[in-house]
Amino acid sequence: MIGRIKYLIQSKTSKDLGIVLVENIISKIIRLILIVLVARVLGPEKYGIYSLITVSILFLSLFFDFGLENPAVRFSVKLPDERDKIFGFYTLFKSIILTIFVLLLLIYPRFIEVLLNKSDIRKYLIIICLGCLIESYQYIITTYFQSLEKFSTRAAINVGVDFLRLLLILILFKLDQFKVIYISYVFAIAGIPVLIIYTKKIFRFIQSISIDVHTKKLLKNILDYSQWLVLGALAMNLMTRLDFYFVTSTLGFSEAGLYNSAIQLVAPLMIIRMVVGKVFLPKISKLSNLDQIKKYISKVIKVGVIIILFIAIIFIFAKFIILIVFGNQYLNSLWVYRILLISYLITLFNVLLTLVFYSLGYSKYVALGAYVQVFFFIIFSLYLIPKWGMEGAALSRLIATISSLGVTIFFIKNKIYKSDTKILAI
Repeated sequence: MIGRIKYLIQSKTSKDLGIVLVENIISKIIRLILIVLVARVLGPEKYGIYSLITVSILFLSLFFDFGLENPAVRFSVKLPDERDKIFGFYTLFKSIILTIFVLLLLIYPRFIEVLLNKSDIRKYLIIICLGCLIESYQYIITTYFQSLEKFSTRAAINVGVDFLRLLLILILFKLDQFKVIYISYVFAIAGIPVLIIYTKKIFRFIQSISIDVHTKKLLKNILDYSQWLVLGALAMNLMTRLDFYFVTSTLGFSEAGLYNSAIQLVAPLMIIRMVVGKVFLPKISKLSNLDQIKKYISKVIKVGVIIILFIAIIFIFAKFIILIVFGNQYLNSLWVYRILLISYLITLFNVLLTLVFYSLGYSKYVALGAYVQVFFFIIFSLYLIPKWGMEGAALSRLIATISSLGVTIFFIKNKIYKSDTKILAI
């Protein structure tokens, strides 16, 4: 028993989990400090504007990734000699999409104003575009190091950018510069040093692209694997912030600030999901035996029991946490915070279980679950947000999350536990 524990502690997987865990803990602490400072200085309404800008930067960079991080990591692990070429196509595709998006956004800015029901957003579009571009290319670089399982390098990049954001904004506050536009610009440009350092690597990715018989076959395999993954990513990425945008559009900046404060209090708990997802994706991709997959699912369930108890404690002390972190002016987000805690727990289970589908090439089931989630969220939001405001948005998200987990469990039961196939991975 002691030998087994020693082996687990010393294994590469445990070390990688430790690195990513430490990275996310440090990043979450830095981000929470930054959020608390900005939220307390600006107040709910101006913090709502800042939230709209920064949330849009992070959301759009993730949305326009189209879930391609997953196949980039998966195929790089399986075909290490083709890694640069795979990331070359990844970079090229992302560059084309980002260019089209930025041009459309700058040519037709009124579309965003109408969509969000906020005329003030136009003057912040340049910041959103700039931040989206920088964040997107930084994401390509960190994904590359993830595929190499160089999690320490990935951690240094992410923590470094977060620390630089905090440092620059503290300097602004020291200079008595509290305007939303200045703070938002600092948030957007913090990743520039990373791009400067790794510019050669990005160009190397592009230069490695070649079109021959072998490359065409590789692209076909990636496209066959990714078609459902991309469709699913559209829905899943929408759900990361769709509730926030609904609140912003339907209610106002003050409610948006309160809602985002609740999201940020839940965000530190995302460490568990991010750590396991980032580390286990390349590792689970190597599994092909049905018994190994079932053992992984069993471990997920056991770990989940511990997490439920932890979330229950936070639920009880939610009011105290809000008062300590954000102050009395954000107390109206109490029940939003509590509902989102439950939703987070269900999402965590879902993410851990759907890693199995990604590994086995069953991404179409993940896509189906994601669209079911979006459907339920929109249907319930149209009724619950006008009736219950922010709490209605959080409740709609909870209902949608439960529906998505239901789809996941259904397909695990029918495609894995009722399958006679021994080797499933493709």
